[in-house]
Amino acid sequence: MKRLAKLALALTLSLSLAGALGCSSGSQQDTSDSESIEKEEDVVLSEEDVAGTDETEADSGETEAVTATKQIGAKGVGFVSVPENWVEFNDVDGNTSIQWCDGTPYTVISLNTFDLDSVPEEERAGYTTEDAANSVWQNMLNDGAVEDSVQGARVTLADHDALQVYGIYPDGSYLVTWLLQDEEGVLRYVAAEGTEETIMDTVTMVQDTYQL
Repeated sequence: MKRLAKLALALTLSLSLAGALGCSSGSQQDTSDSESIEKEEDVVLSEEDVAGTDETEADSGETEAVTATKQIGAKGVGFVSVPENWVEFNDVDGNTSIQWCDGTPYTVISLNTFDLDSVPEEERAGYTTEDAANSVWQNMLNDGAVEDSVQGARVTLADHDALQVYGIYPDGSYLVTWLLQDEEGVLRYVAAEGTEETIMDTVTMVQDTYQL
């Protein structure tokens, strides 16, 4: 869990977990109140963690070249810049997110809106980012994330207040998610998946380049 600690997330969320609505599941909405969460400083990765994310040393060791990137995503779910060699990822579970990966099924960025289909229509207007974070938190636990590793923080993404929920799975994979509300009140969902070796670079791509 040392690698996850390096994410330098500022604040652990005290969220109610029981009966929460999974991000893409059919479970029911959590109607219990989330505990208040005090605003903290924005998350800042250490220089040690982010060094070399966007630049690679030339063979000569004297100059650096910027890695070629391309923008992925779509209007309504957002955009992220990824390395040019990333490819579209098709989830066998039928995930409706726009997903791209590094050529493996282990390092993936997903862009979507938060699924409110299972929330009663009369309750959707009052459904908050905290409710969505509760849902994602519970969904991670239901999917087998190591319980003590699931944590959260208040962060800023694309100049918007966001909630971040993240955890580690028994196979060593990491999942970091962001939930935020856009100007139209739509809940956005962003996720970065990776291994111990790739998660920091993948998280940095989202934090540095995500646009609404």
